[in-house]
Amino acid sequence: MEKIKIRPHHLFCLRFLQIEFPERGEVYRLAEQRMKDLLQKEDHVLLEVSEGVDDLCRSCIDLQGDQCRSPQGSEESVRKWDHLILKGMGIPYGDTRTSKQWIELIKQKAPLDFCLTRCPKKPVCTVFQSIPK
Repeated sequence: MEKIKIRPHHLFCLRFLQIEFPERGEVYRLAEQRMKDLLQKEDHVLLEVSEGVDDLCRSCIDLQGDQCRSPQGSEESVRKWDHLILKGMGIPYGDTRTSKQWIELIKQKAPLDFCLTRCPKKPVCTVFQSIPK
């Protein structure tokens, strides 16, 4: 079974964000779409929560070495977001589940306190309308 490494904010947020990053190029767009597809379908691919750079980051032009250098958030700020999302979901780094299991957990946990209080992408996020409790 295929295993994909994914940062907490990619795991949680990609299914809700209504934003595109054309400046990151076609390779990134395709990788991001694949991640979104995995987080929408109840597939049986394994997704492992990774600390730092993940498989999606590796396709991004903002990656320099093993650091995110995005104008929208440095590696330091992204790691803080990741930590808050982990805390909200009640999971540790290294937690590995199928996409179907992640979808179920996200449905149970969303929206997180992070979504309500700290998320910089709130204006382009559908988390508040997408998850029926």
